[in-house]
Amino acid sequence: MKKQSAKSSVRDENELLDIGAAARLLDVSETSLRRWTNSGRLPCVRVGQRRERRFRRGDLLAFLEGHPSDIESATDGEGPTKNAARSDQVTVTLGSHLCAFYASDLGRVRLFVPFLLDGLNEGSVCFLLGAPDVREAVTKSLKKKRPSLEDDIDARRLILSDYHATPEKQWTFWRKLIEEGVTAGAESFRIAGDVWGIRSQISEQEFAEYEAGYDHAISHNYPVVTLCVYDVRKFSGVEVLSALKGHRDTLRYPLERALA
Repeated sequence: MKKQSAKSSVRDENELLDIGAAARLLDVSETSLRRWTNSGRLPCVRVGQRRERRFRRGDLLAFLEGHPSDIESATDGEGPTKNAARSDQVTVTLGSHLCAFYASDLGRVRLFVPFLLDGLNEGSVCFLLGAPDVREAVTKSLKKKRPSLEDDIDARRLILSDYHATPEKQWTFWRKLIEEGVTAGAESFRIAGDVWGIRSQISEQEFAEYEAGYDHAISHNYPVVTLCVYDVRKFSGVEVLSALKGHRDTLRYPLERALA
């Protein structure tokens, strides 16, 4: 057998792989790679105007040898988890449309902060929708865990907004900003909204139609995970039941993560 030359070996180690090829080499999801590079555990280089990730083959092999437990936890013993993000050890699939419920202001913060923090840490563009007092309370708590939050807001890695007055205007808002993010190089998104912000402006029936139409308008068309948060002090029991029926993805996850 012909021996590989030292020159060839060096060239191979310096070869730059895109994120798909790197994920196949390590047998993990692309989301795992984004999380490791965002945390500084795995080096990468950024190329082009879209700042796409490229991985040096030698760095990937060194990571494989030096962090086997990370590889095992990312694959869960069954190969890569495609299009998934980790949230407190629970795999959250891109495209999921989740709901959660709270009965106190503290409970609201406890639902929002881990979801958004996980998204920011993995490199997702995140949205926080709700009334000004909701956004202020959530960002105040979030900043304690992520001191760079003001930079995230300035760089539009975290986008804060009220809800628009109609479902059509809200869907248009999502499409515009998500497509702008994709053009800028964003690979995943997280949307978290205190949905009383839109429910207070429209009827119960219109709101039910908004939630039902969201999947077709947004969550099935973009790499996004969505969390709709309900204040049970304001919604009727029938609306809470409808929310559970309309967010079936929620039932795949531990119930305590949807209640606060």
